[in-house]
Amino acid sequence: MLENDDLFTQMSDNEIITVIKNGDNTPFDVIFRRYHALSVKITKDFYLKSFESDDFLQEARMVFNKTIHTFNSEKGHTFGNFYKLNLKHHIYSLVRKDMAKKRIIEKNAESLEEMLESQQGMQYILQGKDQLPTIEILQVRERLADYQDTLSEFEQRVFLDFIHNKDVESISSNLNCDALQVKNALDRCKRKLKQLLE
Repeated sequence: MLENDDLFTQMSDNEIITVIKNGDNTPFDVIFRRYHALSVKITKDFYLKSFESDDFLQEARMVFNKTIHTFNSEKGHTFGNFYKLNLKHHIYSLVRKDMAKKRIIEKNAESLEEMLESQQGMQYILQGKDQLPTIEILQVRERLADYQDTLSEFEQRVFLDFIHNKDVESISSNLNCDALQVKNALDRCKRKLKQLLE
């Protein structure tokens, strides 16, 4: 194995690419090490909420492998430039997808906020009877799973009454407190919910 590495390190990029295209992936790590610094340089400027630096490096390896198999030296560009272009396009695509997810979550948070403000309660989202597409409902439900843990006992009781379409006066009467306490608790509930969905 070490002898192979020594052999491959002395080969040019084009020679290694030919070996890999012919079905021998042994020199992949040798050629990828040559472009490791470029991979890090390109990916370090990007931030994705669900990605760590190792995730970016794994994405870079996948793009690198695909670049090897699609590279054609006769088209007039170097392998390095072709890889750089492919990696940037791939990262931009990941960023666009991440931003689209963020927009969906923000839209869900706004829709939920509007429902709370209009006293419609939450049963539409919880039962899936709202106007949101199914995937968005599932994303909201996933985030709501931990919501109750963020609320105090009083906030939980207020929120439970609220989602059953009780107004502030009914809730304050039911919980034996004044309306201002209920309004403040609802404001805290809304704020915590919005933070959870962002």
